[in-house]
Amino acid sequence: MNLVSLTRSELERLLKVFGYFTFVVSCIIFGLRYWFSDSFSLFHIWQAVASGLTVSVISFGFFSKMQWTSPKLARWLKRPVIHGLWRGTLNSNHATATNNPIEIFFVIKQTYMTLSIESFTRSQDGESKIEALIQNPKTDAFRVCYIFELKRTYSGENKLTTGSGDLKLIDGGKKLKGNYWTNSPTHGDIELSLITRTCSGIDCFESAESIFTQSLS
Repeated sequence: MNLVSLTRSELERLLKVFGYFTFVVSCIIFGLRYWFSDSFSLFHIWQAVASGLTVSVISFGFFSKMQWTSPKLARWLKRPVIHGLWRGTLNSNHATATNNPIEIFFVIKQTYMTLSIESFTRSQDGESKIEALIQNPKTDAFRVCYIFELKRTYSGENKLTTGSGDLKLIDGGKKLKGNYWTNSPTHGDIELSLITRTCSGIDCFESAESIFTQSLS
């Protein structure tokens, strides 16, 4: 199960929208009941509020599972879109990483409330365990911060490594750039560019590379 990845301001914004939506739906339902029955009572108000809450809860259920890919919703709710397939380079200080920079793909799946990140290189796969999309209120800059688990296969190694990453969203939301650290200990920098918002079914380096090749043609 994905952890909820919202800041306090984003949660407050979501609750406000939910409240406004419930109020508007309740008013519409009450107006329709009054129009067709031409009567008024507290019971009618209660029915309208109960119906409005039901519609809002059902709508929220669909909303919470919806892929976060709409630019209009992103601007309205002030939560940028990072859902998609990203490709770029990784530079590592690992002793065996002689082929820097290393080609890397990120598969980021996003709803309004959750994030998940998978990374793929030719020699290692990683997945996030904790994720956050954080906005700096002073600069309005967004950063993707995450803790990940990495399956390392350098030079015959076969073990799990944990680490963290901090990537800044730049260039109009089309690039991610920042650093990572692991408990190996190693560290390095990552720079990624958005390839496509469609990322379902990508579960390895080869499938990500295939989608990237198709995008070039």
